[in-house]
Amino acid sequence: MPTALLYTLGAFALILVLARFRVPLAAAILGGTVALGVALGLNAGDLLRAAVAGLTAPMSLALMLITLLLPALSEIMRQTGQMERIVSAARAFFRRPAVTMAALPALIGLLPMPGGALFSAPMVESAAGGKPVGAGKLSAFNYWFRHIWEHWWPLYPGVILAMTLTQTPAWRFIVFQIPLGLFMAVAGAPLFFGLHPDLHARSPHVSSETKRQMLKVTSSIWIIVLAYVLGAVALHLGVGPAPMQLPGQPALTAGQEWLSLAHKFGPFLVGLAASLLWTARMNRMPWSGVGKVFARPGLYALVVLVASVMIFQAVLKAGGAAPKIAAELAALHVPTELVIMALPCIAGLVTGLAFGFVGTSFPIVLPLAAAAANGAPLAPYVALAYAFGHLGQMSSPIHLCHVVSNQYFKTPFGPVYRQIWLPMLLAGVMTLAYFFALRAIL
Repeated sequence: MPTALLYTLGAFALILVLARFRVPLAAAILGGTVALGVALGLNAGDLLRAAVAGLTAPMSLALMLITLLLPALSEIMRQTGQMERIVSAARAFFRRPAVTMAALPALIGLLPMPGGALFSAPMVESAAGGKPVGAGKLSAFNYWFRHIWEHWWPLYPGVILAMTLTQTPAWRFIVFQIPLGLFMAVAGAPLFFGLHPDLHARSPHVSSETKRQMLKVTSSIWIIVLAYVLGAVALHLGVGPAPMQLPGQPALTAGQEWLSLAHKFGPFLVGLAASLLWTARMNRMPWSGVGKVFARPGLYALVVLVASVMIFQAVLKAGGAAPKIAAELAALHVPTELVIMALPCIAGLVTGLAFGFVGTSFPIVLPLAAAAANGAPLAPYVALAYAFGHLGQMSSPIHLCHVVSNQYFKTPFGPVYRQIWLPMLLAGVMTLAYFFALRAIL
């Protein structure tokens, strides 16, 4: 009997039910956390220690700081009118408002910022132009198209870890994974159905002035990109590659953890701070106005929400949920291809992170894939595992982008799930077709 899997799914169900009854999402997540911890055999002391560890972990502190800076930058852009100028330029550039609603979160998705959907949410809302679009559909647009790059874009930690574990050169990994991102973009087509006709209206041809204006008004975004690239290169040249905790290897030392954190988040934090200063100066916002932005209570409510998610993940780790679920599936003698799909999918659902599903499931599925491939290339199996892991994390109610996007649009999970179930099904079907075609060719 797969008890760990049932307990974990039950905790997710409890979170969704509590949220449905208007319990604040952070409280709902903490309620599910306590229930799951008890079910996995943790006592009160274990739960408290896991919660403290989750809150004080370097990654958690960095995530909470990013979650503070991101909406602050977004609010400065909104108050100074820059957000509207971005949307206006994007409408002219992409020519259709509906396309703009998808393109803007996709643009932000090039930045692998935790909770980055919070940054693009106001843009999606503005791109809709006040037309009657439901909050669930707006959040679905923002959430879905934010993540179309995550299968192959080499800045994402999950992609880096997958390349490391599979020992695949970056160019080869990217070539085989790019189709998965295309499938996800195409699978998002049903989200365009039912939109107000005005959102499909086509504007005139794009002029050179429109292109220049688009570059100028999005400078706040490109500063973050530039800072990330320069910072990542400087760190790599200055102190070497980021230490990585590989499955089965000794734990990182405290110094290595902080160095890994610097590689992972340092360039983003520098870029966010630089962008915030640049945006305030470019829009001539007084420093007193910036201070008022940081004094808004709503800004810190999001930090509390992120803290609840990190506590949940710490309790999952303390209870050993992921390895227990893997062992339960192995004991059921599930067919190899199904395990290669199911384990990453469940790990994505449980962790809500690409790095999480790769780190917990790939060490198990890769040996299975090697046996099934019988000497043939592993690329079809890696693509299958990664794609279904990604669909799992997209389904997760603790995926940070899912949480903050719904929070911004003030929608419960249900309406968003009703919007994305068909895109997820289509992406899954296209992935399976790709797997079988790739395996036949290779």
